Amino acid sequence: MSFPWVRSPRTSRTVALLLAVCAAACAGPDDAASSSAPLRLLSLGDSVPAGDVCGCTAFPDLVADGLAPTGGADVVQRASGGATSTDVDSVLRRLAADEGPRLGAPDVVLLQAGANDLVQQVDLATSTAGAVDTDATIERVVATLAETVDELTATGARVVVLDYWAVGLDGAVARQEYTPAELHDQVALTDAFDDRLAVAVGSEALFVDLRPVFHGPDGTGDPTTLLAADGDHPDAAGHRAIADAVLDVLAGSEGAAGSPGDR
Repeated sequence: MSFPWVRSPRTSRTVALLLAVCAAACAGPDDAASSSAPLRLLSLGDSVPAGDVCGCTAFPDLVADGLAPTGGADVVQRASGGATSTDVDSVLRRLAADEGPRLGAPDVVLLQAGANDLVQQVDLATSTAGAVDTDATIERVVATLAETVDELTATGARVVVLDYWAVGLDGAVARQEYTPAELHDQVALTDAFDDRLAVAVGSEALFVDLRPVFHGPDGTGDPTTLLAADGDHPDAAGHRAIADAVLDVLAGSEGAAGSPGDR
């Protein structure tokens, strides 16, 4: 099935990771025991966590501010435009060797990727007048992200995985650019990816479903006021809404996992 509603890939930002290969080994005993050490937050993924287009404070920084309101947080931004799930995995491995010992182990990791994988596959199918096996593509992307989550949780970090409210355009821009059939196809693709991602990573990481954040609990809300003018990326209000959703999930998990600031 092809999805002609996709006009161009999501301009996201490449992703990378500081996998702290020396989590405890590289930290001194005082650092390991000190609860006053700055919280370290690592942001991985595409243009959404990178904050592209909106010209505002991106949600990873807003999350860090919420977790450490007095400013005691170090944010390592490794999200980048155009990044796919494979990019995240490959840069993760490279940075594990190059920057892990210098940057140290993260306390919290925010990961959002996969939309570019889907868009690129759909664009290819459309341009060649062929059909793309969306199920196979989703399974491949989800499997890659699940492997990345496994590696991240091995560092002892609290990993938060975010899905997408839409893998293409949304709100007023989508209604202008897409036919009703195209919009239906996009919603179906988004739901299929988000649902499988939740199942794949739910036992290893905290999961944030952004569909109710942007579309309301019944899925019928208009997200236009949360989107930038391109209809693809969040605006300042959208980033605030995402950050609040992440903070709610982290707060809800603290009883079982301990405060993300505890070192």
